[in-house]
Amino acid sequence: MRKIVKKEKNVFRIIFLASIFLLLLNDLFLKFEYHNYVTGKLSDFAGLFAFPYFFSTFFPKKIKPIYFLSGILFVFWKSELSQPIFDFALSNGIGINRTVDYSDLFALIILPISYKYWNSTSQQIFEPKRVLKPIIIAISCISFIATTLPKHYEKISLKSEFSTNVNSDYQNVRNQLNLYKEGLFEKDNYRIELPEKRAHILTSIKVDSINENTTRIELDSILSFTVEGNGFIFSNGIKEKDVEYVRNLKQPEIEKLFSEQIKTELNKNYTR
Repeated sequence: MRKIVKKEKNVFRIIFLASIFLLLLNDLFLKFEYHNYVTGKLSDFAGLFAFPYFFSTFFPKKIKPIYFLSGILFVFWKSELSQPIFDFALSNGIGINRTVDYSDLFALIILPISYKYWNSTSQQIFEPKRVLKPIIIAISCISFIATTLPKHYEKISLKSEFSTNVNSDYQNVRNQLNLYKEGLFEKDNYRIELPEKRAHILTSIKVDSINENTTRIELDSILSFTVEGNGFIFSNGIKEKDVEYVRNLKQPEIEKLFSEQIKTELNKNYTR
Protein backbone atom coordinates (compact mmCIF):
# COMPACT_ATOMS: atom_id res chain seq x y z
CA MET A 1 0.00 0.00 0.00
CA ARG A 2 1.40 3.36 -1.00
CA LYS A 3 2.23 5.90 1.67
CA ILE A 4 -0.42 8.58 2.18
CA VAL A 5 -0.66 11.62 4.39
CA LYS A 6 -2.48 11.19 7.69
CA LYS A 7 -5.22 13.66 6.78
CA GLU A 8 -6.19 11.60 3.72
CA LYS A 9 -5.68 8.33 5.56
CA ASN A 10 -8.22 9.25 8.22
CA VAL A 11 -10.93 9.82 5.62
CA PHE A 12 -10.58 6.26 4.35
CA ARG A 13 -10.24 4.38 7.63
CA ILE A 14 -12.61 1.48 8.06
CA ILE A 15 -14.17 2.24 11.46
CA PHE A 16 -14.98 5.80 10.41
CA LEU A 17 -16.62 4.57 7.21
CA ALA A 18 -18.48 1.92 9.21
CA SER A 19 -19.85 4.58 11.57
CA ILE A 20 -21.12 6.61 8.61
CA PHE A 21 -22.75 3.52 7.11
CA LEU A 22 -24.33 2.61 10.46
CA LEU A 23 -25.65 6.16 10.91
CA LEU A 24 -27.36 6.11 7.52
CA LEU A 25 -28.66 2.57 7.92
CA ASN A 26 -30.17 3.35 11.30
CA ASP A 27 -31.75 6.69 10.36
CA LEU A 28 -33.17 5.58 7.02
CA PHE A 29 -34.11 1.96 7.74
CA LEU A 30 -33.60 0.42 11.17
CA LYS A 31 -35.51 3.09 13.10
CA PHE A 32 -38.58 2.46 10.98
CA GLU A 33 -38.40 -1.32 10.71
CA TYR A 34 -37.19 -2.12 14.25
CA HIS A 35 -38.03 0.91 16.34
CA ASN A 36 -36.76 0.22 19.86
CA TYR A 37 -34.50 1.64 22.55
CA VAL A 38 -31.33 0.48 20.75
CA THR A 39 -32.16 2.03 17.38
CA GLY A 40 -33.25 5.17 19.22
CA LYS A 41 -29.76 5.63 20.67
CA LEU A 42 -27.63 4.10 17.91
CA SER A 43 -27.56 7.25 15.78
CA ASP A 44 -26.33 9.32 18.73
CA PHE A 45 -23.36 7.01 19.27
CA ALA A 46 -22.53 6.62 15.56
CA GLY A 47 -23.01 10.32 14.89
CA LEU A 48 -20.88 11.47 17.82
CA PHE A 49 -18.12 9.11 16.74
CA ALA A 50 -18.17 10.24 13.11
CA PHE A 51 -19.02 13.96 13.29
CA PRO A 52 -15.92 15.35 15.08
CA TYR A 53 -13.72 12.76 13.35
CA PHE A 54 -14.95 13.96 9.95
CA PHE A 55 -14.28 17.65 10.62
CA SER A 56 -10.91 16.87 12.18
CA THR A 57 -9.75 15.57 8.82
CA PHE A 58 -10.15 19.11 7.42
CA PHE A 59 -8.65 20.88 10.42
CA PRO A 60 -6.06 18.43 11.83
CA LYS A 61 -4.45 21.15 13.95
CA LYS A 62 -7.75 21.89 15.73
CA ILE A 63 -8.68 18.37 16.80
CA LYS A 64 -9.16 19.04 20.53
CA PRO A 65 -11.34 22.15 20.04
CA ILE A 66 -13.43 20.28 17.45
CA TYR A 67 -14.11 17.38 19.81
CA PHE A 68 -14.78 19.68 22.76
CA LEU A 69 -17.14 21.86 20.71
CA SER A 70 -18.92 18.77 19.34
CA GLY A 71 -19.75 17.70 22.89
CA ILE A 72 -21.08 21.16 23.80
CA LEU A 73 -23.18 21.35 20.62
CA PHE A 74 -24.62 17.90 21.25
CA VAL A 75 -25.74 18.88 24.75
CA PHE A 76 -27.24 22.11 23.40
CA TRP A 77 -28.94 20.27 20.50
CA LYS A 78 -30.53 17.74 22.85
CA SER A 79 -31.77 20.35 25.32
CA GLU A 80 -34.81 22.62 25.28
CA LEU A 81 -32.45 25.59 24.93
CA SER A 82 -32.20 24.88 21.20
CA GLN A 83 -35.97 24.95 20.61
CA PRO A 84 -36.04 28.59 19.33
CA ILE A 85 -33.70 27.54 16.51
CA PHE A 86 -36.08 24.77 15.43
CA ASP A 87 -39.11 27.06 15.69
CA PHE A 88 -37.39 29.68 13.53
CA ALA A 89 -36.26 27.10 10.96
CA LEU A 90 -39.69 25.50 10.64
CA SER A 91 -41.39 28.90 10.33
CA ASN A 92 -39.13 29.60 7.34
CA GLY A 93 -39.74 26.28 5.60
CA ILE A 94 -36.55 24.56 6.76
CA GLY A 95 -37.51 21.13 8.03
CA ILE A 96 -35.23 20.06 10.86
CA ASN A 97 -36.11 18.05 13.91
CA ARG A 98 -34.80 16.44 17.06
CA THR A 99 -36.22 14.86 20.21
CA VAL A 100 -35.43 16.23 23.67
CA ASP A 101 -34.27 13.23 25.69
CA TYR A 102 -31.56 13.80 28.27
CA SER A 103 -30.75 10.08 28.41
CA ASP A 104 -29.22 10.63 24.94
CA LEU A 105 -26.35 12.45 26.67
CA PHE A 106 -24.96 9.07 27.66
CA ALA A 107 -23.65 8.89 24.09
CA LEU A 108 -21.01 11.49 25.00
CA ILE A 109 -18.82 8.62 26.22
CA ILE A 110 -18.08 7.81 22.57
CA LEU A 111 -16.21 11.10 22.03
CA PRO A 112 -12.94 10.10 23.74
CA ILE A 113 -13.05 6.77 21.90
CA SER A 114 -13.39 8.58 18.57
CA TYR A 115 -10.61 11.00 19.55
CA LYS A 116 -8.29 8.15 20.48
CA TYR A 117 -9.02 6.36 17.22
CA TRP A 118 -8.30 9.50 15.19
CA ASN A 119 -4.88 9.76 16.83
CA SER A 120 -4.12 6.04 16.69
CA THR A 121 -1.75 4.39 14.25
CA SER A 122 -4.25 1.71 13.26
CA GLN A 123 -3.51 0.32 9.82
CA GLN A 124 -7.11 -0.67 9.08
CA ILE A 125 -7.32 1.59 6.04
CA PHE A 126 -9.65 1.41 3.07
CA GLU A 127 -7.53 1.51 -0.09
CA PRO A 128 -7.47 5.25 -0.86
CA LYS A 129 -8.54 6.45 -4.28
CA ARG A 130 -8.79 10.16 -4.99
CA VAL A 131 -12.00 9.76 -6.96
CA LEU A 132 -13.75 8.30 -3.90
CA LYS A 133 -12.90 11.17 -1.56
CA PRO A 134 -15.64 13.62 -2.71
CA ILE A 135 -18.14 10.75 -2.66
CA ILE A 136 -17.25 9.90 0.95
CA ILE A 137 -17.48 13.58 1.93
CA ALA A 138 -20.91 13.92 0.32
CA ILE A 139 -22.26 10.73 1.93
CA SER A 140 -20.89 11.84 5.30
CA CYS A 141 -22.67 15.19 5.06
CA ILE A 142 -25.93 13.47 4.13
CA SER A 143 -25.61 11.11 7.09
CA PHE A 144 -25.23 14.03 9.52
CA ILE A 145 -28.49 15.66 8.41
CA ALA A 146 -30.52 12.48 7.79
CA THR A 147 -31.58 12.31 11.45
CA THR A 148 -32.98 15.88 11.26
CA LEU A 149 -35.56 15.14 8.59
CA PRO A 150 -38.76 17.08 9.30
CA LYS A 151 -41.38 15.73 11.69
CA HIS A 152 -44.51 17.06 13.34
CA TYR A 153 -44.86 15.95 16.96
CA GLU A 154 -47.82 16.40 19.31
CA LYS A 155 -48.63 15.06 22.75
CA ILE A 156 -51.94 13.24 23.23
CA SER A 157 -51.77 12.01 26.84
CA LEU A 158 -54.88 9.82 27.00
CA LYS A 159 -55.42 7.02 29.51
CA SER A 160 -56.94 3.82 28.20
CA GLU A 161 -58.52 0.73 29.71
CA PHE A 162 -58.48 -1.27 26.49
CA SER A 163 -57.00 -4.79 26.64
CA THR A 164 -56.89 -7.87 24.48
CA ASN A 165 -55.84 -11.49 25.03
CA VAL A 166 -53.70 -13.29 22.47
CA ASN A 167 -52.93 -16.97 22.08
CA SER A 168 -49.19 -16.78 22.49
CA ASP A 169 -46.69 -16.98 25.33
CA TYR A 170 -45.37 -13.87 27.05
CA GLN A 171 -41.83 -13.83 25.65
CA ASN A 172 -42.98 -14.58 22.13
CA VAL A 173 -45.37 -11.62 22.21
CA ARG A 174 -42.61 -9.28 23.38
CA ASN A 175 -40.27 -10.46 20.64
CA GLN A 176 -42.82 -10.30 17.84
CA LEU A 177 -44.10 -6.84 18.74
CA ASN A 178 -40.59 -5.36 19.12
CA LEU A 179 -41.47 -3.83 22.46
CA TYR A 180 -39.02 -1.41 24.02
CA LYS A 181 -38.64 0.85 27.01
CA GLU A 182 -37.95 4.57 26.52
CA GLY A 183 -35.36 5.93 28.92
CA LEU A 184 -35.85 4.73 32.51
CA PHE A 185 -39.60 4.14 32.36
CA GLU A 186 -40.92 0.76 33.41
CA LYS A 187 -43.76 0.39 30.91
CA ASP A 188 -43.22 -0.77 27.35
CA ASN A 189 -43.60 1.56 24.41
CA TYR A 190 -45.39 0.44 21.27
CA ARG A 191 -45.97 2.31 18.01
CA ILE A 192 -49.18 2.20 16.01
CA GLU A 193 -48.05 2.71 12.43
CA LEU A 194 -50.04 4.73 9.87
CA PRO A 195 -47.82 4.34 6.78
CA GLU A 196 -50.30 5.94 4.36
CA LYS A 197 -50.08 9.10 6.51
CA ARG A 198 -46.35 8.77 7.16
CA ALA A 199 -47.24 8.80 10.84
CA HIS A 200 -47.14 6.76 14.02
CA ILE A 201 -48.86 6.96 17.39
CA LEU A 202 -46.75 6.21 20.43
CA THR A 203 -48.43 4.25 23.21
CA SER A 204 -47.52 2.82 26.60
CA ILE A 205 -48.64 -0.76 27.15
CA LYS A 206 -48.49 -3.55 29.73
CA VAL A 207 -47.92 -7.17 28.83
CA ASP A 208 -48.84 -9.88 31.35
CA SER A 209 -48.81 -13.63 31.15
CA ILE A 210 -52.14 -15.28 31.95
CA ASN A 211 -50.83 -18.81 31.39
CA GLU A 212 -48.14 -20.41 29.26
CA ASN A 213 -50.26 -20.10 26.10
CA THR A 214 -52.15 -16.84 26.70
CA THR A 215 -50.93 -13.28 27.14
CA ARG A 216 -52.84 -10.13 27.97
CA ILE A 217 -51.89 -6.87 26.30
CA GLU A 218 -53.22 -3.70 27.93
CA LEU A 219 -53.16 -0.32 26.28
CA ASP A 220 -52.24 1.85 29.26
CA SER A 221 -51.74 5.27 27.67
CA ILE A 222 -51.81 6.96 24.28
CA LEU A 223 -48.82 9.27 24.53
CA SER A 224 -48.21 11.19 21.32
CA PHE A 225 -48.14 11.12 17.55
CA THR A 226 -45.53 11.99 14.95
CA VAL A 227 -45.99 12.74 11.26
CA GLU A 228 -42.90 12.37 9.11
CA GLY A 229 -42.04 14.82 6.36
CA ASN A 230 -41.43 13.53 2.85
CA GLY A 231 -39.03 16.29 1.86
CA PHE A 232 -35.44 16.97 2.83
CA ILE A 233 -33.82 19.54 5.07
CA PHE A 234 -34.80 22.59 2.99
CA SER A 235 -38.44 21.57 2.57
CA ASN A 236 -40.63 20.74 5.51
CA GLY A 237 -42.53 18.17 3.42
CA ILE A 238 -45.20 17.62 6.13
CA LYS A 239 -48.76 17.40 4.84
CA GLU A 240 -51.13 19.32 7.07
CA LYS A 241 -54.01 17.04 6.11
CA ASP A 242 -52.07 14.08 7.50
CA VAL A 243 -51.46 15.96 10.75
CA GLU A 244 -55.15 16.84 10.97
CA TYR A 245 -56.20 13.26 10.29
CA VAL A 246 -54.16 11.87 13.16
CA ARG A 247 -55.02 14.77 15.45
CA ASN A 248 -58.75 14.16 14.92
CA LEU A 249 -58.67 10.44 15.67
CA LYS A 250 -60.90 9.60 18.63
CA GLN A 251 -59.76 7.33 21.43
CA PRO A 252 -61.97 4.39 20.32
CA GLU A 253 -60.54 4.71 16.81
CA ILE A 254 -56.97 4.61 18.12
CA GLU A 255 -57.81 1.60 20.29
CA LYS A 256 -59.25 -0.14 17.23
CA LEU A 257 -56.08 0.59 15.24
CA PHE A 258 -54.04 -0.75 18.15
CA SER A 259 -56.03 -3.99 18.29
CA GLU A 260 -55.90 -4.53 14.54
CA GLN A 261 -52.16 -3.96 14.33
CA ILE A 262 -51.45 -6.29 17.28
CA LYS A 263 -53.40 -9.09 15.62
CA THR A 264 -51.83 -8.44 12.21
CA GLU A 265 -48.28 -8.49 13.55
CA LEU A 266 -48.75 -11.61 15.63
CA ASN A 267 -50.47 -13.47 12.80
CA LYS A 268 -47.82 -12.35 10.29
CA ASN A 269 -44.97 -13.55 12.48
CA TYR A 270 -46.81 -16.76 13.36
CA THR A 271 -47.26 -17.75 9.71
CA ARG A 272 -43.62 -17.15 8.72
